[in-house]
Amino acid sequence: MAEINIKKVISIALETGRIMLANGAEVYRVEETIERMIVSKHSAPVNVFVVSTGIIVSTEIDGDPYTVVDRTPSTSLDLEVISRANAFSRLFTDDDMTEEHAEIILQGLRNHPRFPDWVRYLFSGAAGGFFVLLSGGTFIEFLSAYIASALVVMFSDTLTKENMNFFIKNISGGLMAAGLALVTVLFLRLFGIFASYNHIVVGPLMTLVPGVALTNGIRDLISGELIAGSVKIMEALFIAIALAFGVGVVLQLSLAIIGDLSWI
Repeated sequence: MAEINIKKVISIALETGRIMLANGAEVYRVEETIERMIVSKHSAPVNVFVVSTGIIVSTEIDGDPYTVVDRTPSTSLDLEVISRANAFSRLFTDDDMTEEHAEIILQGLRNHPRFPDWVRYLFSGAAGGFFVLLSGGTFIEFLSAYIASALVVMFSDTLTKENMNFFIKNISGGLMAAGLALVTVLFLRLFGIFASYNHIVVGPLMTLVPGVALTNGIRDLISGELIAGSVKIMEALFIAIALAFGVGVVLQLSLAIIGDLSWI
C-alpha cells in the first residue's frame, strides 16, 4: 500500500478475525492472525484480546490510543472458511495488497459458497448411521439412525435460524433424537423386527455432540488462553448436559406411559 490507512488495516484484520471466530476457529489462532496482519503494516505495539464471543484490538495511531471492540458470537462451523481466511491473512501480510483487493477477498469470505442443505442432511445422516455400525448395530438400525440423524440436524438448523438459545436448542435436539429412536423401535416391533433403542439413539445424538468445541477449548488452554479455553469447555459441558436432559425427559415420559422399558 503506498499510503497506509492504519484504521482501514485494523478494520480488515478485525473482519478477518471475526469471520474466523464466527466459523469456529480457535481463539489463539484468531489472535495471532489479527496481530500479524496489523503488525505487518503498523509499527506501534498491538494488543489483541479475543474470547469466544468478541474481539478487542488496541494500538496507537499518531501517538493517540485507538481501540476497537467487536462482538462476534460463533454461529457455525466451517473449516474451509477458516482455511481461506488464514490463507488471505498470509497474503495480506506478505504482499503489498491494496485495500480494494483486500475488500474483494473479504467479501468473498463473507459470501462463500456453501453446500446445499440436502447435501448436509444426506451426509449428517451418514455420520449418525455409520456410527451405529461402528458400535455393532444391524443394517435396520443403521437405516433408522440414518433417517433420525438427518431429521435431527434439519430440526436443529431450523431452531438455529430462529435464533433459539443454544441450551434450549440442544435440549430440543436430545428430545427429538430420543423420541425418534423410541418411535422407530415401537414401529418396527409391530412388524416383528427387533431393533436396539441404544443403537438407534446414539446416531442422531452423535451429530449434536460438541466435539469441536471441546477440542478447541483444550487447544486454547494448551496455548495459554485460559479464559477462552475454559469458556469453550463449559459450552461443551452444557451442551452435553442439555442433550442428556432431553433424552432423560423422553425416557421418563416413556416409563410413565409404557412402564417397563427393559425390552427396548
